[in-house]
Amino acid sequence: MLAVEISRHGGPDVLVPVDLADPVPGRGEVLVRNRWVGVNYVDLQHREGRPYPVTLPLVPGTEAAGAIVAVGPGVDADLVGTPVVHFGHLAGVYAELTPVSLDYVVPLPPDTPLDVAAAVALSGTTAYVLTSAAHRVGPGDVVVVHAAAGATGGAVVQRAAAAGADVIAIASTAEKAAAATTLGAGHAIALRETPDPVAAVMAASGGLGADVVYDATGRDTFEASLAMLATRGTLVLYGQSSGPVRPFDPGRLSGITGDSGSAGSLTLRWVAASHYLSGPHERARALTPVLDEVRSGKFSPRIAGRFPLRQAAQAHALLAKRTVQGKLLLQA
Repeated sequence: MLAVEISRHGGPDVLVPVDLADPVPGRGEVLVRNRWVGVNYVDLQHREGRPYPVTLPLVPGTEAAGAIVAVGPGVDADLVGTPVVHFGHLAGVYAELTPVSLDYVVPLPPDTPLDVAAAVALSGTTAYVLTSAAHRVGPGDVVVVHAAAGATGGAVVQRAAAAGADVIAIASTAEKAAAATTLGAGHAIALRETPDPVAAVMAASGGLGADVVYDATGRDTFEASLAMLATRGTLVLYGQSSGPVRPFDPGRLSGITGDSGSAGSLTLRWVAASHYLSGPHERARALTPVLDEVRSGKFSPRIAGRFPLRQAAQAHALLAKRTVQGKLLLQA
């Protein structure tokens, strides 16, 4: 089978197409013939070897959609031919065939386009976890979303806006900020044109600040995110694309020290979607409403580009430029 493998850490050029033996599913596994593979920032981090260590050689990837073509011992043979999406297992996906535990597999309704399923598997379910499980967003909430034009940030904007929140989107450029408004954001801040994003958030919120800030950037935005919060506000960290946050005194959340402005009784929460999607039932519970919203037109999968599997390096190079508005897919 065709796969894309990393044998050393580095830039996009370390992604090398290789011909590997067809894998055989083990006990409790199915073999999926991938059709569409999602490209995510964590794939770039695995390629670079930071901040998450991985063992090499590695066939990267975290999500794909296709059909089951074989089953391992202990798995119902009637599943062969079932269209599925699998996500969250962090390896072996940039390939025509992936053996995967049923824990990571969600069967799809027959009418679900496989490219759509691959595009929303991780970003859509992560947005569901962030807005409906880890911190439930409701009508009238002031919600700040960093990286609001990206695949996951844009999904958070859409779900928060659909819940009735007043969404303030933060993006790097005016073009990306404008894109976030088309997803439902009531306000958009372009960092290249706004020297003080905290002041901009305060102005947009009538001086009160945000009930919740969703931040996947980490180190570079942490202080600003904290300063954007209203009293009893929550900062939700769900990534660290700029690096890990420096050591932090939780006493600052009290508001007594004055380090976070006038706001106090703040909550800081780290959310890993995997802790909320620990099995096939939880994955299906998160993915089903997202797919329903896609069908009804309430949620856009926003596929920003498609590449042949052999061109995974080009997809990584494009994603690294941070100009992409949506999800990049590889066709296997």
